[in-house]
Formats: sequence, C-alpha cells, structure tokens
Amino acid sequence: MSEKPFWNGKTCNEMAGLHVKVTFNSGTVVTGVTDKNGDIANVLSLTLGMGDELFVPNIRIKSIELVDDPKYERIDNIEDVREGDVYVGTDGNRYTVLRRTTSNLNPLTVTVINTTFYPHRSYFGYALRPTPKLPDHDGLWLDKDDAIWQVYDHQAIPVYDDADGWGVQREIFSVSQLGQYAPFRPAKAVEANEKKEKNNEQ
Repeated sequence: MSEKPFWNGKTCNEMAGLHVKVTFNSGTVVTGVTDKNGDIANVLSLTLGMGDELFVPNIRIKSIELVDDPKYERIDNIEDVREGDVYVGTDGNRYTVLRRTTSNLNPLTVTVINTTFYPHRSYFGYALRPTPKLPDHDGLWLDKDDAIWQVYDHQAIPVYDDADGWGVQREIFSVSQLGQYAPFRPAKAVEANEKKEKNNEQ
C-alpha cells in the first residue's frame, strides 16, 4: 500500500508557504511557493478550494511534491521546535525562535526586527532547522571549535597535538555522527601547520 500524499487531509491554509513541484498530466512541470490558499500565486490554481476548505488538487494535476531545501530540515511538530529554528507562520512569514515558553497556547517566543512576540499555536505552519555543515569530501577539516579532523572514505578521525607533534586519536567516527561538532569547514595543510605552531608557542 503506497503512502498518502503529503497534502492529504490538509486545508488550503495549511498548504500555504510551501515550496512545491507540480507535475501536470500533460507533462508540464511548475515549481513555486504556495500562497495563502495553497495555490502558486499569480501562476495557477492548484485547487478550487480556499481558506479552511480541504485542499484537493485540480484534476489536471498528476502530482504535487515538496521541494526539499538541502540547507534545512523541516519540522512539522511544534513540540519539536527549539531555539535557533526558523518559525514559519501559516501565512508564510518567517521568524527566528528565541525560546520555548510554559504556555500551551503560545509555546514559543519568536523575534523579527528587534521585536519579540508569542504567536498562537494555531498560527504555526512548520519550522526549519539549519542542517549542520558536515565534511563532504576527504581531507582535513576544522570543526566549530577549530579542532582538526582527518576525513577519509566517510570516516573521521580527530587529530590532536601531543608532545611529539601531531598525532591521531584512535577513535574513529562516521561522518554522520559529527553533528555535535558542526559546522565544519575545510582546512588546508598550511592552516593546520599554523595552528600547530601557535599551540607550540603557548
């Protein structure tokens, strides 16, 4: 049994602010961001409904898919939202999440242009969480604390400075396990040597 499409059971309001790819029966493909009624504004109507009516795709449409942004993880459960996430309201407006509150109706504090407010739970569309930058090729990498890692074949080994010079720690990590050390940036050998010399001077 195949999974239901992501839009199944959603209202037109709940479909607002999404980046989608629409494939028509004719083979035409259109991408865009949905407006407050779940349509692609100024381009085409994806459904005849509006507001709190159920979103039902036009019969000319073969499929509607979400376009993933590789830089962000989408969060649909308001209980999973945390500080630093991007709050997206039902109207598509975006805010930075400052913190969680103890209120059930207004569970988050968000900010925009030096102003903070507590949006009602019903205003929540979804949230986006920046995906941490992990090593994506072999070589030397610096983590968020400027510690050096050697990456080879999707595995990462932390490198440390001992009394005899640079050494390699024995523990080996999978690159996918490095989220807590992100973001990473490539380190050139020259940069690594400069870091070593600086440590030796201290």
